[in-house]
Amino acid sequence: MFVKSTTPKMDQGTGFDAYAMIKDTNADNRRAAAIALSGQKEAFAELADLSRSETETPVRDAVLNALIAIGSAKVVDLYIEHLRADDATLRREAVYALQHLPKKAAKKIRKLMSDQDPDVRIMAVDILQLLTISDAVEWIRDLLANEDNANVVGVAVDRLSEIGGPQDVGILKQVKDRFSSDAYVQFAATHAIDRIIALEAEEPS
Repeated sequence: MFVKSTTPKMDQGTGFDAYAMIKDTNADNRRAAAIALSGQKEAFAELADLSRSETETPVRDAVLNALIAIGSAKVVDLYIEHLRADDATLRREAVYALQHLPKKAAKKIRKLMSDQDPDVRIMAVDILQLLTISDAVEWIRDLLANEDNANVVGVAVDRLSEIGGPQDVGILKQVKDRFSSDAYVQFAATHAIDRIIALEAEEPS
């Protein structure tokens, strides 16, 4: 049963107070509260707290969607924080959220591509996969020109195979030379080169 409340955010018709229910012991009530607060910037703090502590998947999903609907710079910063979490669920949610906030997230994702933590750099490239920004290919090229971690390079090469063009064959060959002893990088770079060349051949002359 929903708790009655006299706070300003209470739905006077049902007596459902989303701000009270966001901390309720009942998961269904917490989920309903997150849905009710979706897109409300003034609810950011409560939703952010729940994003860190909630254990029930349906509630987490509601919180995630509610925060994406807010879509503020604070939400972007929260999920960048979550990228560094030990909890894999938090990291997956962060990637998803940032992919759905391209305008707010783009510049900060660019900065993450030079982060000291290679896992963060990998996640930044993963996020970039769904960011519809014109500079994405340039960012990937810059990363490949300087990256020394084979795992990061492998992910970046996979991405370049999707958005790169004939001008990227040279840098992919350089990657193969630099990581000649890494089997996956060799495979990924060869596949990317072949794919780019094949797509170019299909273009009408």
